[in-house]
Amino acid sequence: MLSLSTTAQTTRRTAPELQNGADRAGGTVHAHRVMRVIQAATLLPGSDHGPSELAAATGLHVTVVYRILQSGIESSIFQRVPPGRYRLGPGAAQIGMQAMATTLDATATEPVLERLTQITDGFALLWVLSPYGGPRKAYIASNPGPYGFESLGLGVADLIEVLHSLRAGASGRAITAHLPPVLLSSVLEQPQPAGVRAVDDPAFTESLAEVRERGYTVTREEIPGWSEVAAPVMWGDTVYGAVSVLKPSPLMDEDLVLPVIATTGAAERLTLLASRGDVWTR
Repeated sequence: MLSLSTTAQTTRRTAPELQNGADRAGGTVHAHRVMRVIQAATLLPGSDHGPSELAAATGLHVTVVYRILQSGIESSIFQRVPPGRYRLGPGAAQIGMQAMATTLDATATEPVLERLTQITDGFALLWVLSPYGGPRKAYIASNPGPYGFESLGLGVADLIEVLHSLRAGASGRAITAHLPPVLLSSVLEQPQPAGVRAVDDPAFTESLAEVRERGYTVTREEIPGWSEVAAPVMWGDTVYGAVSVLKPSPLMDEDLVLPVIATTGAAERLTLLASRGDVWTR
């Protein structure tokens, strides 16, 4: 049986350990709450939100959310947008830019695109999702094979629109199909780019479910004279971009078996490379 003095000594010895454990548990809970608020800010419709709206989305008390927002202002993760509303700030953008900058460098992508060109005898491209001014796409690497952008027969202004709009071509659908709903509405608000065959909103939206089910998509003559096969490149559960092959329609395989297998295989390879930290750019 322990004496009072022995019990007191034991308590003094274990109390700091217990306190440290409680601090760690409390810190973990707070970190989870912060991440829930940030995630809600990315998934809720609109660019800015009030504390009550974020509290309802996260299940946290509004005072807890308010304190998180205030601390986020100090680190520029959040910005205050009068009156009493908040949006993600430049600190959040910096995190995203840093993450994207350390994924899939040229040494990883070039061999994949070169192989895709060799198999399909087409124009292989890697597109990446760009968030600036609303969701867009931008090509970051290509292997033109026997073709080039001038082969598309588009003027400079039209070519720029086609290269950036998610409403244009199979590559746009492959990316849009994996966007969160809040960003899908932004894509539908984008104007149809000149120089391509217009696709109405219902047909465009219906095609996205097919992309998710099949893992690829095909467009024919959306750019006059050309067909395109595209498949999404993922980074975990987030869409990174898409791989596509463009080819003159008369030369594109009628049954599409070869270009589909080659394109989805390239997308799977780049998805694997993006998801493996040991191949990230250092």
